[in-house]
Amino acid sequence: MTRVLQVLGRSAGGIARHVADIVEALDASDGLSIDVAGPPDLPIPMPKPVIDVTIPDGPLVGHVPAIRALRRIGARYDVVHAHGLRAGIDAGIAVRSDQRSLATVHNLVQAEIAGWKTFIYRRAEGLVVAVNDHVFAVSEDVARRLRMAAPRRGDRIEVLYLGLGAPPVPGRGRDEIRAELGLGPGTHLVVTMARLAPQKALHVLLAAVEHVPEAVVAILGEGPLQTALEVDARRRGLAERVHFLGFRGDAHDYLAAADVFCLSSVWEGVPLAAQEAIRARVPVVATDVGGMRELISNKLSGRLVPPDDPAELARALRETLTPQSDRERFVERALVDLETRFSTEKMLERLREAYAS
Repeated sequence: MTRVLQVLGRSAGGIARHVADIVEALDASDGLSIDVAGPPDLPIPMPKPVIDVTIPDGPLVGHVPAIRALRRIGARYDVVHAHGLRAGIDAGIAVRSDQRSLATVHNLVQAEIAGWKTFIYRRAEGLVVAVNDHVFAVSEDVARRLRMAAPRRGDRIEVLYLGLGAPPVPGRGRDEIRAELGLGPGTHLVVTMARLAPQKALHVLLAAVEHVPEAVVAILGEGPLQTALEVDARRRGLAERVHFLGFRGDAHDYLAAADVFCLSSVWEGVPLAAQEAIRARVPVVATDVGGMRELISNKLSGRLVPPDDPAELARALRETLTPQSDRERFVERALVDLETRFSTEKMLERLREAYAS
């Protein structure tokens, strides 16, 4: 039996959902026993009880106690697989020489967000490769950055698209969701699923929606910018057209009821939320950042616009929402690309191999 410990920091819903899918699919099969260590307030329920360990959010303070805790907790495992830059570094330092350490890097920090801390995070990108036996990158864009940060260890870096687990079955229908949100005839629903944090640039989405009067927006997620975004929405006269719904266990119901899924981020890996939108047959309008081009081909399987450009985002939303739009063609092409490149079965098979080697 190969014992594997999944390590999570304070992750957003997409990363936690990915780990839950791994445990659900691989635990107690093919000679694997998989547990999860992370904070007690993970946004997604895990299939097994979570071993309590907290990886600090910041780049410097509090990591020594986390490393000690991971060394103690991880001592009985053969493989430690951490998710995220901070968790990957702490877990990689904590493992013994006779254990195998893996890390999946889901996101990288951009200068627009990190400010003066950018130099520290750039060093961290090389360090996560140095302290782990193998590093999975969720996109070619992430892999490129990691190879630049650790040019002598490029053989440790591999792109592994995450894939999705079994699609959830909506609990409520489209009409019920739209009635709850007060959508009348001729009104379109734009949904975003995002942490309310600087990376997601939701103020850009609000600025764009100001110029799409036929749209109502449902924002699914929580985060430190919620109050500021609510104030911004009221200032723009959008209080009746923007719904801050928080983190929802039934988020898929809202997604399935949407006319468009939108991301206004300044950076992304290959977001699971956008993949879920495609699987729910909802066209994607997003900023052309990070690994989004690996998921969406502009004007072929969705729309991509420059970041921090509300006018272009508004134009793409209006064009995608019009009756003459190519929404159905977008969705059909995006589904083919998703099933070809982002195969859950391929992802799980690669992890089985990595855990067993």
